[in-house]
Amino acid sequence: MNHEEWLAQADLYALGALDGAELMAFEAHLAAGCAECEQSILKTREALTLLPHALELVAPPPSLRARVLAEVDAEAISPPPVIHLPRRGWWVMGVSVLTAAGLLIALSVELYQTRQELQQERGGLSGLRDELEQREAALRAEQQDVQRLQAVVASLQTSLAARDAELTKRAASIEAERHELQRLERVVATLHSERDETLRLLSAPQVRLVRLAGLAPSPRANAHLLWNPASRLGVLFTSGLPQIPRNRVYELWAIAGNEPVPAGLFEVDEAGHAFLKLPALPRTRRFDKFAVTDEPAGGVPKPTGQMHLLGSL
Repeated sequence: MNHEEWLAQADLYALGALDGAELMAFEAHLAAGCAECEQSILKTREALTLLPHALELVAPPPSLRARVLAEVDAEAISPPPVIHLPRRGWWVMGVSVLTAAGLLIALSVELYQTRQELQQERGGLSGLRDELEQREAALRAEQQDVQRLQAVVASLQTSLAARDAELTKRAASIEAERHELQRLERVVATLHSERDETLRLLSAPQVRLVRLAGLAPSPRANAHLLWNPASRLGVLFTSGLPQIPRNRVYELWAIAGNEPVPAGLFEVDEAGHAFLKLPALPRTRRFDKFAVTDEPAGGVPKPTGQMHLLGSL
């Protein structure tokens, strides 16, 4: 039994409405030292003592007054009789007290039932609170799952963006390599064409070999020129020429007497090697010497720089 039920029995105990096992159990509860139940009994008993003062006063009937006065007048001639007071007022008061007690018992029972209902409502509210907490926990778990999934999606999007950028970079690299391959194919085709033309040039009986020796700026350099006086064509092979700044270039000169004629521009690799196919030179002149100078990028019509190579037919 919970304490709410003990408090309800305290009101019945104060009215004397407990008996049997309930009375024995409640008195044992009081003997155990329940101060709250003892306080409730005192308050109920105080309320019972105040009930008579709250009852409405009942006025005596008019005939009672006349009868009392007649009894007083007759008192002088007869021994005073024993006067029996009317008991109707006491009976009415007793009924009123019992009615009030019944009302108090009814109120106590109602209070007990109300407390029971409140206890049930509290239990229901506790259950609803637990269910609400469970739902809130489930909602928080779902929110955490959503946040985790959002983080996974963001990571995948970042990874996809990085892969797209890498694929774009690779595609650009492949496109650049394709263009470079096309350029190399054109270079190879040109070299094949030049090789065939060089072979035809070398197979001609009138081809002359001109050796160009290194001068003071490049004493270890040398070159070989295959020159066809009939077709006015030739090819130049160099070796040992030093690399020069990017704003400078080597220029070959065909010399007729003392008059040089531009015969082509070229650059060398790290070993000083170069291959130059001469353009068709004028047929109106007879060239007997060839020289190489370094000139400003783009070449010049007349030599201005240092002479690195020189050779004669």
